[in-house]
Amino acid sequence: MNVSIVIPAYNAAETITETLASVQAQTMPNWEAIVVNDGSSDETEAIANQFAAKDSRIRIISQPNQGVSAARNTGISLANFDWLSFLDADDWLSPQHLKRMTTVLAADSSLDAVHCGMRQVDLDGNTFLDKYVPELTNLFPVFARRCPLLMHACVFRKALADSVGGFDISLSTSEDWDFWQRITRTGARFGAVKEILAFYRMRPNSLSRDGNSTFANATRVLAQGYSPDPRVPNPHPSHAEGEPKEALARLRLEKSSWHAGLLIGSGKDARHLLKLLVNDRAPNLWPSIIAHRIFRSVLVFTCQLPAAWEKLWPSVESPIKDFLVALEAQSLAVGLARRASTILERMVLQHSQVREPLTIGTTYALRLEVTEPISDICPTVGAERLHCIVEMEGTELGRLELPICDGLVASWVIKDAIAAQFAGQILGRFFEHTVYREEHRSRGALEQGSKSNAQSNEQIDWTVFLQQIWERPDWPSERFYNPEAVEEAIALKRIESGWLIVEISEELPDVEVAVPQLDVVLTVGGVAIGSVSIPVEQNFVSAQALRVALTRASELELCRACVREGLLGRPLGESISLRSRLSEAAMAQAQSPEWFASTRPAVISTELLSPNTVVLGRRRGAMGTSASRRAILPGAVSRELVEMAQVLGEPVMQIPPHGTLPERVIYAPELIERPSERPTSSSRQSASVRTRFHGRAFFETWFSTQPDPWKYTSPYEQTKYEQTLSLLPSTQIGKALELACAEGHFTVQLAPRVESLIAADISQIALDRADERCRDLQNISFQHLDMTKDPLPGHFDLIVCSEVLYYLKDLEELKVIASKIANALEPGGYLLMANAHLLVDEPDKTGFDWGNPFGGKVIGETFASIPTLRLVKEIWAPLYRVQLFQRHPWQHHTPDIVKLTEQPAPLSPKQQSGVRWHGGQPPRRGKPQTVVTQRLPILMYHRVAPTGSATMNRYRVTPEAFEEQLRYLQDAGFYSVAWEDWQSAMAVRRPLPGRAVAITFDDGYLDFFHYALPLLKQYGFTATVFLVTEHVGSSNTWDAAYGEEIPLLGWSEIRQLQNEGVEFGSHSVSHSPLTALSVAEIVQEAARSRSILERQLGVSVQTFAYPYGDFDPVVQHLIGACGYTFGLSCRSGLSQFQDELLALPRIEVRGSDSFQEFVTKLSFKSNS
Repeated sequence: MNVSIVIPAYNAAETITETLASVQAQTMPNWEAIVVNDGSSDETEAIANQFAAKDSRIRIISQPNQGVSAARNTGISLANFDWLSFLDADDWLSPQHLKRMTTVLAADSSLDAVHCGMRQVDLDGNTFLDKYVPELTNLFPVFARRCPLLMHACVFRKALADSVGGFDISLSTSEDWDFWQRITRTGARFGAVKEILAFYRMRPNSLSRDGNSTFANATRVLAQGYSPDPRVPNPHPSHAEGEPKEALARLRLEKSSWHAGLLIGSGKDARHLLKLLVNDRAPNLWPSIIAHRIFRSVLVFTCQLPAAWEKLWPSVESPIKDFLVALEAQSLAVGLARRASTILERMVLQHSQVREPLTIGTTYALRLEVTEPISDICPTVGAERLHCIVEMEGTELGRLELPICDGLVASWVIKDAIAAQFAGQILGRFFEHTVYREEHRSRGALEQGSKSNAQSNEQIDWTVFLQQIWERPDWPSERFYNPEAVEEAIALKRIESGWLIVEISEELPDVEVAVPQLDVVLTVGGVAIGSVSIPVEQNFVSAQALRVALTRASELELCRACVREGLLGRPLGESISLRSRLSEAAMAQAQSPEWFASTRPAVISTELLSPNTVVLGRRRGAMGTSASRRAILPGAVSRELVEMAQVLGEPVMQIPPHGTLPERVIYAPELIERPSERPTSSSRQSASVRTRFHGRAFFETWFSTQPDPWKYTSPYEQTKYEQTLSLLPSTQIGKALELACAEGHFTVQLAPRVESLIAADISQIALDRADERCRDLQNISFQHLDMTKDPLPGHFDLIVCSEVLYYLKDLEELKVIASKIANALEPGGYLLMANAHLLVDEPDKTGFDWGNPFGGKVIGETFASIPTLRLVKEIWAPLYRVQLFQRHPWQHHTPDIVKLTEQPAPLSPKQQSGVRWHGGQPPRRGKPQTVVTQRLPILMYHRVAPTGSATMNRYRVTPEAFEEQLRYLQDAGFYSVAWEDWQSAMAVRRPLPGRAVAITFDDGYLDFFHYALPLLKQYGFTATVFLVTEHVGSSNTWDAAYGEEIPLLGWSEIRQLQNEGVEFGSHSVSHSPLTALSVAEIVQEAARSRSILERQLGVSVQTFAYPYGDFDPVVQHLIGACGYTFGLSCRSGLSQFQDELLALPRIEVRGSDSFQEFVTKLSFKSNS
């Protein structure tokens, strides 16, 4: 394969030597170089001739100066080979360039071109930017809107250049973009080499740095990509008309920001560029794109690296602001100027060393060393954000951003944020100085995760942490999680109430208390980090049971708190243990200010307390979520914040209690109310409830992946059914409820024996199959029901509940469910159940080794212990027992028990494999899962409606398309997952069973009620709808620029939807982009919205969807401080374990998506 290289050269004497030398250095020798001297007045021609004299592959052609396009056209006309490439006389190639490129072409004869990676360098050879072209065979949609390819980063067929007429000599700039746009319009197929092989030297005097001249040419080429191009006689049919014109206005405005940067970098005003786009509007203009383009192009003019921005800022800040304000007015993009400015400030600081504190725009930046005392920071007037470069012993750990409230960032907020982000690295370094040095071994940084997700060496590091913090240096990891481990000589503590405070640096006691549940507050260095509820058995809780419960509940938050209270602000090399440091801190915390002594009891750091402060106490939420993060909030919104807390029943403390106007508001997660002080009237569920493995996720997956999973029609199961029905009384039975009806095999046999029957199950898939099986029976209704969460649907003469209760998480939950079932029986009503014998109940007897927490024996004993129930009849077989209970019997007598010594029906080989006929301990093994979710698709919809304005089509999915999507989700075995379930999976990095999905709708359009809900119900899915609370019952005024007014849900419809199982979250009060607001305004949007939603709905609201997907670290911090656990962004992708809960990505489902595109977006195979 031979390649012709065309090299246009004009006054390139300083650089052409390096250019030609790079061509001669090619490891592939089959090339020719055509140097077109375009009327140079320096030594360019002479230097080129010297090369040509020594290398016959180099030819020199001279012509009068006509411009680079004419020079390239001359070279094309003289090229001898079928493959062509270009190389400017001040750029160069890697020695492997041609070899790598032609190897790809030779391997695939269908390719018309191949491109490689490119590197831009400054005059000193420093890297400015590495670039790659998207790896697509069809690149016209890319080149229609931009030019990502340098001329010498491509080898292509010469016939393509001939077919499109070469370069347009009327273009002094953007001629390369125009050329590649026409090439790709033909449908040419491109290959790729993922390697930097082409190098581009930035030049201060380049024509492409003149913002005025380049903008006109660029907009001309851009417009050409969105219309037919008569210069291309052979366009691919799909490209003949160009790309859809709807995006053209937005792309022109985006393009203006690049050229504005060129002008601003040269000291000029750029606003006049927008006069060329006077009719363009783009409400969806992305500020991140604008900021990135300005950031790069300002530097291009002077060929400087990003580090130069710190010095450039004072001279360019004003013209950048002027341009952004004008661009916002022109585009109608809400808040664009401020949003883009904030992003630009962050980019400048990310490339700055910040050797001294400095202010960039509204951002104040400094360095912090974690081993030195950390004080309050009072930034310059007008600063709204703090940018911290965090160092440890002189080495940068990373950066964090925090809001500045009332001119202050408190040290306790800074330390909490540092610990939350860098605890693992800091603790690891501390262990290197202390534990590992003493033990003569070297460890890496502590894995930022819990025992549950650590691997090999990292697990040992977590073990070392637990050994140190609990002062048990010889314990293996497993013992810290074993509640049955025995210790000797433990002190006994007798308490009257069920409220206990324990300090991590003190020995835990055995506890004697006469209450059913003990609420334990864990303090670290004297500061509370959360509370844990522990069941009390026989008036006793062991110290080891306390340790296990506290370790499991606190997980990584325990590590963070230990770093915050014991390590930050002092040298890490001090020869004092972590536990001793925390003991010292706890003693210091014991000294409370006098004015605090009269406040109600709470465990709170004295560091947080100061007069004239409102303290918001800990809200509901698991340790380690936003509920654990400290925050300072603007005093100006104290009224809204206090009102929010009061509506939600969360603790509020004012210091002093009454009188003066508060100067500040803080959120202190260590302020924990006693259970007796918590409101009891709310029906809200705690967000900290952990996921049950055998919850809906398990059963939906089980039924979706396995038809007839329990072999209902086998002789073994059918015999059990017959025995179960044989225990029914001969009298007429009125209302009956079958819990866990599964696929209806028993239901169809039970229905003729009762007047009416409700068949309920946690799995919608199972219910649908049961409904189909029982379609000819008129006395059955079906109901989706999770008995652990939902109330039972009335009172019944008969309840059947077989072979499901051993999937509950523990004995305490079994007791709760047993009481719920007993209370749902009418007086004289019957409870009928069949349950298997498990080894866990009686290891010395025959049973199944399923690994559940209990079996039929314990289940039967639990129901028998309920005073209102008595056992009437029982059939006992070696592998199961069938029992009939009755409520409120009129007389007591001995139950009728039939004991079978032989198993009455044969078992299948699979059933046999789980039986241990002679007892024994079940083998330890994991539960088999063929499909799991390690990456969660969170789908983002806006509307489901049949019609609407073309300008809003992106946000409108038709009911037909939505139904097709839901049908696919159902057929593929997806199920709706709760936010708390995904949170728990993320916390321990344990995949969810089956294929989970979360479905969300932004804005709360009324058409959700009419079109989306019926389809969601039909296919067994739930959704979360994010409401703009100030606009409930109104319309989408924030989209006025699109020209379509769409009605929104009112509170009446919202409550009806809530009754149907739809969850609601916040989409702010006014749908404003939050990074465009002040700190106080952000807090108002979040707090007011949460108050309104919880007051109207009566449930806890934990989710927040950022309007326009607009958020950053400061917004994220404030949203968390206002009580939200989950933040939903518009960042595209599947949610993964390492995601932050307040920055979850989503997958936008657009109205234009084909079914295939929808399936591709899900990428569910990656979860298997």
